[in-house]
Amino acid sequence: MEKPEEFIFNGANGKPSRKVGHKKGSVPRARSVRVIHKPCKGLPGARFTVSSEQHRRQKKRDENIEILSLLANGTGLHDIRRILRTPRGETEPGMSRLYDRIFWLERTLLAYEKAQLAEWRKRVERKRIKDGKPYTHTRIAHDDISVGVNWQTKIDRKITQLNCSVSADIRSGYVFRCDVDFDPTIDPLEVIEEAYFGVARSVTLRKQYRNSNGTFTAPLLHFQRPTARFDEPALFSAAEKRLRHFVAQTAKAFDAAEEALSPEADMATQAASARADEIEHLRDHWFNFVKHERDSRNAFGGVMTRDTYTKAASLACLKWMIPSGKLTLVGEKEGQMARVVPHIFREEILADRFEWAVIGFKKDASIDRIREKQAEFSKSLAAWRKMHPHLAPWETLQSWTSANLSPAYRSDPDDQSRRTLVGPNLASAAFPRLWLNSPIQTANEIDKTVGFPILSPRYRAAYRRLGIDDEIDDPELRAAITRRVIHATIQPTSTFMNAIRERVSIIQRAGGRSSRVGASYINSAAYNPRILIALMNIWRVHYNFFAWRPYRTPLEEDASPSERPTAGDAEDAAGPAENGDQLRRLAVPGSDKTIFVPKRRANKVVRTTPAMRMGVHQPSQPKDSGQEAENVVEAEASSGATRKKRDRRRDDRPHLPDLARILSQPWLFHGTPMWAKLQGR
Repeated sequence: MEKPEEFIFNGANGKPSRKVGHKKGSVPRARSVRVIHKPCKGLPGARFTVSSEQHRRQKKRDENIEILSLLANGTGLHDIRRILRTPRGETEPGMSRLYDRIFWLERTLLAYEKAQLAEWRKRVERKRIKDGKPYTHTRIAHDDISVGVNWQTKIDRKITQLNCSVSADIRSGYVFRCDVDFDPTIDPLEVIEEAYFGVARSVTLRKQYRNSNGTFTAPLLHFQRPTARFDEPALFSAAEKRLRHFVAQTAKAFDAAEEALSPEADMATQAASARADEIEHLRDHWFNFVKHERDSRNAFGGVMTRDTYTKAASLACLKWMIPSGKLTLVGEKEGQMARVVPHIFREEILADRFEWAVIGFKKDASIDRIREKQAEFSKSLAAWRKMHPHLAPWETLQSWTSANLSPAYRSDPDDQSRRTLVGPNLASAAFPRLWLNSPIQTANEIDKTVGFPILSPRYRAAYRRLGIDDEIDDPELRAAITRRVIHATIQPTSTFMNAIRERVSIIQRAGGRSSRVGASYINSAAYNPRILIALMNIWRVHYNFFAWRPYRTPLEEDASPSERPTAGDAEDAAGPAENGDQLRRLAVPGSDKTIFVPKRRANKVVRTTPAMRMGVHQPSQPKDSGQEAENVVEAEASSGATRKKRDRRRDDRPHLPDLARILSQPWLFHGTPMWAKLQGR
């Protein structure tokens, strides 16, 4: 993968035999390919075989599609095993086999998405050059979703909270990343051994400092320690509990056999107990970490990482997934982002290719309050449109928003003093002080406040001079800020979060609006976070490419002109509706009479996938849709007023990607010469 020029092909290995039904002249695909490493040619091991993933060539490939559909629709893992059981119950996939299928689906779908995004970025760049644009502007919404795992304890019935950083495209709703603050690739015990009990023990435990009285030593601070990116209380507890678990398992096995410990087992358990005591001493008496309970039901690799590190890594990976150009990041009021964003996007900020908007709104608003505010917003905007009929829809929304912008601050009821709405991280002198009340009440973002910690240099100096209660008098600056207030929303991430909680069975919200302090215990929550990460990755790719969903941004709902009713919407209208409003028939109860009432919906609901809306997936139209439209036109031309009804049984939506074809391709080798070889080219 890294140095393809050092390898040469040495023929196919394991070609399938010709079978009845294959197309004449077709070349069967190679199951594996022999490769020679040129620098090691002639030495043992220089020639080896590379094969495709095991589940791609299994006998019942339809089971892969079935498992994917079940996972995407909230079916539990034990339910999937029972569904895949044979009719007579002879065979049933074990849990380990099901885990293998899940991990294979995750790898395949992530590789498929990576290949599709690479081709999409090339198309976007070609279109930018063709249109003569200086750059491509991408707007990203970023937010967190909290999920729970119940590995902690069975007795106390506690839920450990994991935070996931979600980044989505605002225009299309495409979810680029969903990263969990958990690293499943590391072994906590190995990390502790290497960092604090190896040759560098004296360097990693204490550091020498100097003051007016001379030199002294002290334990390292958190950002100086080699384990700073991890949740260190959980890391030390996981390493200690793994050793305690080994000692308990060994003693239990010998007790069950009514035998004394063997010399080897006795030495191993004594060494493990001594090391566990040392780790506990470091945790409690050296670094003074809060004790973090871990259950001893089972041991698995991995540990939680700090939220700051997770956000930094997620945003750094996001930069490689989107087209090069300008990026506008919209997030919530999180103090950690103030320590991450300026460093991750430093080059883009200096090149005037990055802006950062922060919003806040009332998440605990009642449904009645939300509907009331939305009705007031719609009524006010409609009245503004009547007052300015010469303005286009976008110009109307922009002028109305500009007229209703106001500073946002917190007033003290005692002395009427004014202070900022945000915490100390976002209230730093490096960021502007002025925050604004957004008059737009859409997407359940009620009473929204917007701030701009990082702006384009064209407006940054003028905006930073404003105080927390100043009005924006400069017309150019006010128009620029108004445009950014309109686009400031995190609706795509909220939509994704609500959908994944409803459709993935083990992702449930612990707790709720009650008097209970902390998260309540959920018995069906995930136990191993690695399985949780795999299911979230699978569901995210399925959400982007294979799930029909009506989606319109708040900007489209309020600034776009209403679409005309389609011909299919007016099929049932007759007589009185020919020259007037669109009507529909409504049966009168208890009689055979019908009356005409206005249609409630004039716009056709268009359902697409996020990949279609963003242009990653360019679908083909149904084969009969164009022919059907031609037949309707011909019938109207030949029969005059007589119209031919459209066949509503046909689905005229564009085709989704073929899952059977996708899961049979070696996507892990896409972009390499091995890709063509394993496809039989």
